[in-house]
Amino acid sequence: MEEMCDKNGEASCYGNLATVFHSIGEYAKAEDYSQKALAICKDMGNEKGEATNYGNLGAVFQSLGEFAKAIKYHEKALALRKKIGDIKGEADDYGNLGTLFYSTGDYAKAQGYYELALSIRREISDKGGEATDQGNLGNVFRDLGEYSKACEYHNKALSICKEIRDIRGQCEWHFYLALDILAKGDTQEAFSNLYASIHENENLLGFLGNSDQFKIAFLEEHALSYQLLSKLFCDAGKTSDALHVVELGRARALRDLMSAQYSVEKEIPVSPQTRVSIEKVLERESSVCLYLSYFGQFLFLWVLKAYKPIVFRRIDVNDCLLDKAMERSVDEVLTSKTLIRKFKVLDQQTCEDRSWLPASNVSRWTSESCPEEDPTDKIQDLEVSLELYYRMLVTPVVKFLNEPEILIVPDRSLYEIPFAALKDENGEYLSERFRIRIVPSLMTLKLIQDSPAEYHSRSGALIVGDPDVGRVLYKGTVCNPIRLPSAAEEAELIGQLLGAEPLLGQQATKQAVVQRINSVGLVHFAAHGNAETGEIVLAPPRPTTGTPQEEDYLLTMTDISQIRLRAKLVVLSCCHSARGKIKAEGVVGIARAFLGSGARSVLVALWAIDDEATLQFMSRFYEHLVRGESASESLHQAMKWMRENGFSNVRQWAPFTLIGDDVTLDFEQ
Repeated sequence: MEEMCDKNGEASCYGNLATVFHSIGEYAKAEDYSQKALAICKDMGNEKGEATNYGNLGAVFQSLGEFAKAIKYHEKALALRKKIGDIKGEADDYGNLGTLFYSTGDYAKAQGYYELALSIRREISDKGGEATDQGNLGNVFRDLGEYSKACEYHNKALSICKEIRDIRGQCEWHFYLALDILAKGDTQEAFSNLYASIHENENLLGFLGNSDQFKIAFLEEHALSYQLLSKLFCDAGKTSDALHVVELGRARALRDLMSAQYSVEKEIPVSPQTRVSIEKVLERESSVCLYLSYFGQFLFLWVLKAYKPIVFRRIDVNDCLLDKAMERSVDEVLTSKTLIRKFKVLDQQTCEDRSWLPASNVSRWTSESCPEEDPTDKIQDLEVSLELYYRMLVTPVVKFLNEPEILIVPDRSLYEIPFAALKDENGEYLSERFRIRIVPSLMTLKLIQDSPAEYHSRSGALIVGDPDVGRVLYKGTVCNPIRLPSAAEEAELIGQLLGAEPLLGQQATKQAVVQRINSVGLVHFAAHGNAETGEIVLAPPRPTTGTPQEEDYLLTMTDISQIRLRAKLVVLSCCHSARGKIKAEGVVGIARAFLGSGARSVLVALWAIDDEATLQFMSRFYEHLVRGESASESLHQAMKWMRENGFSNVRQWAPFTLIGDDVTLDFEQ
């Protein structure tokens, strides 16, 4: 039977997997599966399949920005289509080449290829393809400054999509029409098209079901509709409307995950005019909320407090910079500043590094990554960056922050900022005056607030320290992570405070953790954390045959998503546990997975953490928590103790961030 296997079917499966991985941004896997499919098609003489996979590879390299490779693969696909007479495929390749040249700014070639594609689409009555080519031609003319022509083509594309009921196409072309119309100066008509685009986005989200990754990818693709409409509302002085639009698009996929966990019937708004209940959320909080968003060079800051008028400020980030040589966007300022990278640099003499990647990548996370920098320069740069971010994000609204706690709702790259360490002109840190807590959106906080009282466990603790990982395989590389004796000491100390027996060394297996994690009110990990995603490295099962694979020891986001957590608090005392992919959705990493699976709050680390400092920090944090103080207050007091007792370096006291609700735990139970 093996000799009679369906090779063409195998190639088709590889090709489908490539398409899926490409759609969720996993380009290495998409390339690998496309190459496998291509090799089989070549062996079988399947030229149509060969052309398809050349096209898929072209799309992957286009997404990676490797345009020369992408052009080569699309041209190979086109040659094969012509040879075998695949007219529709030929049109697809012309369209793909048009998009490639558009990406490189060669508008003449882009227009030529799009027109060739459009001619074939009309000939074979391919309405969907015709709409795409009409719309792409509209984009070319908009970039050439010919806005009337752009509107003409985009309207044609939109008309076809309505005719064939292509909702995704309507989302896209309504948005691009809004850009054309704005360029012509008609703001009101732009509003109408953005409303329509978001309306269709909301409808499509409902069809995506429970596919978290597809929702994240979809929202990333269409996030600009929400962001641009919010900006236009701000420009028009309708700042409350702007806030509601931003909130509508914020952490949407996470909201659906949490709704499913709490068995809440989803209420999908059908337009930005459908108000979410921001006011109701804040009525149950004693804190003041600092809500952040940005678009282009502008930061948008809202200060929200129950029963008080909304305070709004719009800040041109360039006004906060000392260097006025060139105008920059908010993203450019955040990425040009080396603050976060510098916080990742560890002094290897004083720290057992709880970050973990294969040996080939270790230099990215150690002092080897910037050996040319003088330590004094690093400290000075950090100070400058912390003061800059304070000027950008706090100074404009500081007089309205008049509660002991600030609830911060960040936006995209702003998640990487250590808000506790932001410093004013007098040298005072933000956390000296305020408790600080992060929430992904106000609606995710509302879901936590509304969860049934009996949902979260009131007793039981799972404490994990220094898993004995041993030799394991990670992405094909054999690794042997170092042991973490300070992590074991930390777990034992917390176990004594709570009266719970920790899982240590070889006991701290993935299997043991998964079996117990859904029945306890508190979860604490002191272990290696993956430096890219924050995923947690545990011990593999023993005895075992062969070298353990990732699924044997790595606690992943997927693993967590399949568990219904009851924990009030999850503490991730692992390096980089706040990390993940920065998306319009927020940070897609292990912390989000815990929240999405039912955890009420998560304490995470923004960077690689000092072992001695972390041991002291956690000791103070749990001492306050055991006394019945809230997680936010315990975090605040631990930071204060650290600054006053020999751990004043920002790297030592400021990495930890509380995300979610401000919980208290009854350890007597």
